[in-house]
Amino acid sequence: MTLPALLLSLCMGMTAFTAHATLTAADINTYNQAAAGNEDKVDPAFDRFNQLIQQEGATPLTLVYLGSAETLKGRDAMMPWTAMKYVEQGLAKIGKGLNLLANENTPISEQDIISGIPKSYLTCALAAATYSQLPDMFNHFERGYDLYLGLLSESEFQQQPYQATAWIYGYAIQAALRADDLNQANQWLEVMLEKDKNHPETRKAQTLLAANK
Repeated sequence: MTLPALLLSLCMGMTAFTAHATLTAADINTYNQAAAGNEDKVDPAFDRFNQLIQQEGATPLTLVYLGSAETLKGRDAMMPWTAMKYVEQGLAKIGKGLNLLANENTPISEQDIISGIPKSYLTCALAAATYSQLPDMFNHFERGYDLYLGLLSESEFQQQPYQATAWIYGYAIQAALRADDLNQANQWLEVMLEKDKNHPETRKAQTLLAANK
C-alpha cells in the first residue's frame, strides 16, 4: 500500500472510530426504553455508556447516564443484595458526574445541545429523575428534588424549547407530589399550561394533579 493510500485508510478508520465513540440519539433512545421498563435494553445501555467512557473519557453526562443505567440493573435484579450493589455503584457514578459538572464553567450558550437542551441541563435532569425515583432507603430523594428546584428556577432553562423540557417538568411534578409540595407542583403545572396546554406531558401532569387534590 502506498503512503497516501495508507494515510487515507488511517484517516477513514479514525473517522469511523470517532463517530462510533460519540453519544447518539440511538444511545439515548436505548436508555429511555430501559428506563421505561424494557429490561432487554438495560445491559445494552449500560455497556454502551461504559464503552463511550472507555473511548472518550468520562464526562458529566456519560457518567450520569452510566450510573443511571446501573441503577436500572439494580431495579431488575433478582436478589436484594445484587440490587443494592448495582444501585449503590450507580449512585456513586452519578455523584462523580455531578462533581465533574460542578467544576465546569462553559456558558449555557456555548454548550452542546443534546436531546434539544444544553448538555449540563440534561445531566442535571437525568440525575434528578434517577435520584427522585429511587426508594427512600437509598436516601437520595431530597437531593433529586433539590436538583429540580434549582434547575427549573433558572431563567435560561425556562427559555429552552418546551418540546425538549416537558418531560423534565413532568418528572419534577411527580417529585413535588412525593415531597408533599403541592404548591410547587401546581406552580410547575401553570408553567406547563402556559407553554403548551395540549402537550401530552402537560395533560399527564394535569391528570396526576387532579388525582392528588
